[in-house]
Amino acid sequence: MIKLLDLLREDDIVKNKKTGNVYVVKQMDPAKHDKATPDEIDKAKAKSGGVLPKVGQEPSTPKPGANTQAKSQEPKVQSKPSGDKPSTQPNQTPPPGKLSGADFKSSAETGIQKDKLQRPGADDMKLKNLMPGIDTSKKTLDQVSPIERLSVSTKIDKLVAMTDKARSNGEKPEYYNLCQVSIPGTHLYCDGNLGIDRNDMPQFKGTARPGSPADKLPKNEKGEVDTEEFFKQMLDKKGIKVSEPQAVPPDRLRATQMNLVGDKVAGMYTGLEANPQDPNLTAPIYVSNDGYVLDGHHRWAAIVAYNAKNPDKPIPMNVRVIDQPIKPLVKMSNDFADHMGIEKKAAVAGQGTPQQQAPEKKK
Repeated sequence: MIKLLDLLREDDIVKNKKTGNVYVVKQMDPAKHDKATPDEIDKAKAKSGGVLPKVGQEPSTPKPGANTQAKSQEPKVQSKPSGDKPSTQPNQTPPPGKLSGADFKSSAETGIQKDKLQRPGADDMKLKNLMPGIDTSKKTLDQVSPIERLSVSTKIDKLVAMTDKARSNGEKPEYYNLCQVSIPGTHLYCDGNLGIDRNDMPQFKGTARPGSPADKLPKNEKGEVDTEEFFKQMLDKKGIKVSEPQAVPPDRLRATQMNLVGDKVAGMYTGLEANPQDPNLTAPIYVSNDGYVLDGHHRWAAIVAYNAKNPDKPIPMNVRVIDQPIKPLVKMSNDFADHMGIEKKAAVAGQGTPQQQAPEKKK
């Protein structure tokens, strides 16, 4: 008996960049493969009797100077009787017992491929113009398997349930570092982070130290102040450019900090499920010119989770790009926050970040 999970693992249909052959692999390698188009898949099926070849079974590519005419004169394999002949036409059912990766794509994903839609801001060249130092070598959410995307949204759904249960019992939710969730071959969630604890990241909004410049600013209902406008003025005085808000794919960005508070992301994710255009959750965040998140990690993580669950209607991440690499930008931002007098936040209200749950700093 064929196990469903075994079938699900073989769902990447690729086109070899060097040979042009189309076949099925366990996992797509962006350095070697492109995603095969529906037309290319149909042609590959037609050449191989209605079934896509697996890696290693694809037809060999003639070497330069080889006698291709002689090959074309080789006797052809006799076709099966018309009643058993596999269909080579698009949109027709493959032979009984033969399944391809396309069989495990949702109707939403099939529609995306059919209409050749792109994720908002998905053009890598435009991203490079906006953020010259950004790393676009890793996979994006639309390049991983449905089951890998599901692993992210399932974890968030569990965190939502855990958080709701704790709060209904009048308890604090258990701390969970979402950086422990990852999708191999992508930046998600915290691959390549700078190993900076959340407590040591710059804060532009928060509680002002008594007697500090920030203490003179208007306070909201929580007693917090907002120094963002002063931060932008500081950058302007230093001659550092800040872009207007731009929509980019959130899965191209990278986390700077090494911990993400699970229940905080879960709460924002629930808000996006109710209203994907919620201005409080989709407002622009600050990022560096090498694609790292400076401020707004939890909103970014919530949008990534939403997109993992809803590949047919992804939300772009609105960003303001500061024309500085992340390392000097973090130092400059922390110096500003310290001068203004903004207190740093703990990972969870009333307690510090559990360091033992943070991933190791990547070198």
